[in-house]
Formats: sequence, structure tokens, C-alpha cells
Amino acid sequence: MRILLIALITASTTGAWAQCPKNPAIFDELDQAYHTLKFAKFSRDAQVATDVLWSLWTRAPDNRAQRMLNRGMMNIRLGDLAAAEGFLSALIEYCPDYAEGHNQRAFARYLAGDFEGALTDLVRTLSIQPRHLGALSGKGLTHLALGQPELAGIEFRKEMALNPFAAERDFIPNLGTDL
Repeated sequence: MRILLIALITASTTGAWAQCPKNPAIFDELDQAYHTLKFAKFSRDAQVATDVLWSLWTRAPDNRAQRMLNRGMMNIRLGDLAAAEGFLSALIEYCPDYAEGHNQRAFARYLAGDFEGALTDLVRTLSIQPRHLGALSGKGLTHLALGQPELAGIEFRKEMALNPFAAERDFIPNLGTDL
């Protein structure tokens, strides 16, 4: 009930019944950041590239979408996962093709222990942004939480192909002997 109320309030106060514009044109910037990340020699360089990626992924299609995303992310940080899910669900309803809305709702659901719901959102995120490091990591962690280590390893390897400095490399057994 609380999620529905938040979604209705968000929709009415932000004019969310309007059509969401196209996602920002960030493809060239994404390609450059992934290139930098893939060939980074030091972890600090990889972190800079990762920070650029997050700044691009969290660039919403318009101000309404940005407000919903920001509110959802703020509620995640505050631990109010139901409110976060409400804002992020409203964002997804408004902008169904915006990957970060799905990714952040997956994060809220993961933290709430709704691993199946998180997995559904992560699959959608990756269908929109196949190289989304956060979604690859999140999908791997979700598979681990569901007791599916083989599937988790697949996602962590995909992430490592993009980011050799990924923290999740520690979850890959025999890394260095099987690559």
C-alpha cells in the first residue's frame, strides 16, 4: 500500500503521466569510459573510469525522472527500502527504457531480500545496458544469494571482462588458473 501511495504521489507531483523522453545520448562517452577502464594499469585509473560510468548511468532522461531517481537512491541510503521501491517503480513506469531505474530498484529489492524481484530488474537493466557493471555485479551477487554460484561466476566474469579491477573477482574460484 505504501509503495502504491508513493507512486501515486510521485506521479501527481511530477507530472509523470506525461511521456518520458528518450534516454540521454551517452554512447560515445560510455565507449570512452569502458575503453579507459579496460586498459587501466592502476586501480585508481579504473576507479576514475568507473565513476564516469556511474555519472553517465545516473543521468536521467529529464528532470522529472532525475527527481524520482534521486529520491529512490536517497531512500536506499536512508534504509527506507519500501519508499525507495515506490519512487523507483514510479520512475520505471514513467521511463521503462531507462536502465538505471531498473538497476536501482533491483538494489533496493536485493537489500530487502527480494532476490527474485531483484533478478528480474537486473535482467531488464542488462537488456537495456548490456555493459552495466553495477547490474552485472548485482546479478552475480543475487545469484549467490539464491545459492547459484555457477551462474554468479558467469556474471562476475562478464564484469571482469569490462573491469579487470572489479571487487567481485574475489568471488571467482580459481581466478588466474582458469582464465
